[in-house]
Amino acid sequence: MTATPFDSAHLHKLFAAGEIGKLFSDSAEIRAMMIVLGTLAKVQGAAGVIPETAAKAIHRASLELQVDPRGLAEQAARDGSPVPALVEAFASLMQAPEYARYLLQDARPQDIEDSALMLRLRQALTLCGDELDSLLDQLAALAGSGRQPCAALSCGRSLLPLRDALPELRGRALCVSLGGDTALRAALAEALNLADPGRDWSEERSGPRAIADWAAQLTQALALIRAPGETGTEAAALASLWVHSSAMRSMFPSAQCGAAARFTEWLALPQLMLGTGAALKHARALAEERMQRAPTGPGKTLEPEALERFIAAATRG
Repeated sequence: MTATPFDSAHLHKLFAAGEIGKLFSDSAEIRAMMIVLGTLAKVQGAAGVIPETAAKAIHRASLELQVDPRGLAEQAARDGSPVPALVEAFASLMQAPEYARYLLQDARPQDIEDSALMLRLRQALTLCGDELDSLLDQLAALAGSGRQPCAALSCGRSLLPLRDALPELRGRALCVSLGGDTALRAALAEALNLADPGRDWSEERSGPRAIADWAAQLTQALALIRAPGETGTEAAALASLWVHSSAMRSMFPSAQCGAAARFTEWLALPQLMLGTGAALKHARALAEERMQRAPTGPGKTLEPEALERFIAAATRG
């Protein structure tokens, strides 16, 4: 048994997270942090905090340079963060010390980590939203087809509020992190297409916690697509992922702040998001399997009005 099934050689296809898995890799984290470093320099140059020539050089280099995550390990272990090592590697690769000395000017390593995390979580939520829309289309078709319509309707109704909550969640939770200068924080938020929280959230961590809540609720709602007593690979995987999401979410106590909260995120948030990605894939596969089955017959009668309302809401019709 490996530490996580998502990167296991023999289990990763059973718990395949799809495209979300690519967002929680060392290379994706480093790339996101370099984007933040380059964008920070760009807005600092526009604000006159650093020379415009240095800002342009750093921003251009952030889009072109490649940093090997393995080369950061030793210093990251000493610092408790990969950012100082990344800044040194970035500066070395730039080969322009007169510009590189302005990297991470007036910002904290945790600002770079947190803003980069939000960039990746934004992509993860977009992928989840797209998969959720597709699944709701499938469930609407199932509900109107006579193929286990009650299960489709029950699962679909629990998914609709989570889909509809996504825009508000994005606006509330996907926030830039930058202490100090409020005008600069607003400019960085705009440049990265993240929200300006109007405060320093690096200690209280409410944004990542809200996303963890939503992801756990989604994974657990997806398990409702299983019919009572249903067996098979997809149903069994959804049952396992339901338990997995509950365990991961329990690691985010509401009162946890600071370093403890950050280490909790490192341990649990990627697992939770990968589990949600896997649950969406299994739910869609199970819905597709059901579409290939023969209609189940009359069974329990569904109210036509309730069915019509669900299909309209699920398809945004």
